[in-house]
Amino acid sequence: MQAKKRFGQNFLTDKKILEDLVSLINVSNQDKFLEIGPGKGDLTENLISLCDAYFGVEVDKDLLVFLRNKFPKNKKAFIDGDILKLNPSEIYASNEFRVVGNIPYNISSPILDWCEKHYEKIYDMHFMLQKEFALRCAGNEKTSSYGKLSVICNYLYEVTILKEVSKDFFYPMPKIDSLFVRFSPKKKKVNQTELQNLKRVTRALFNKKRKKISNSLEDVLQKESFNKLDLNLNLRPDELSLGEYLQISSLVKDLSLIHI
Repeated sequence: MQAKKRFGQNFLTDKKILEDLVSLINVSNQDKFLEIGPGKGDLTENLISLCDAYFGVEVDKDLLVFLRNKFPKNKKAFIDGDILKLNPSEIYASNEFRVVGNIPYNISSPILDWCEKHYEKIYDMHFMLQKEFALRCAGNEKTSSYGKLSVICNYLYEVTILKEVSKDFFYPMPKIDSLFVRFSPKKKKVNQTELQNLKRVTRALFNKKRKKISNSLEDVLQKESFNKLDLNLNLRPDELSLGEYLQISSLVKDLSLIHI
């Protein structure tokens, strides 16, 4: 079956690498999984026999038929649809579940947004991501890939790069290598006010990434709040730690004061 460009499909079929990924996920017989885009079911085959419950969401109708034929005893486990429109409570009503997938680059950010939306139900996520995007997710103020995505990911998750996979192992071959990444939620419940303030602060400061933060703080704080900050105002946005971003966002009392 040919990959379809409009779905951003790149299939990983190397058995040894797939076995390594399952080992890194550390599947137990009590786990409940949701797989995003099972494709030809190559990773699915390794998961479905080990876990307690499994569902896969596939947007490609041809692949959906293929999967249901490949796993005849689990036909109902494969859901026809777009993961971004799925309410996971419809399949795992009261249970925490694990998410896994080989994620197309063009929907990597929307997938993370979906996971954030359902954060409190997700035990962890294991994603195969294009290398550049994965490094941005895992970045910190000491790395060149650090940006607003890094800050938000590190606020929500422990982000761990588990394995690099060469582009040569995918079909069709993508332009760059991939990284297999674990996202482990840091919190039981997200403080939405804190998170939204943090998003607005990172967006405002990274919009002027090459300037000192003293030049962009006025976009997020009233001037009288500046003297409450215990940080060097000559730093650039990519030199601030998560803790320093949280310090700034904690001073945002009224979102209407943010000029972005």
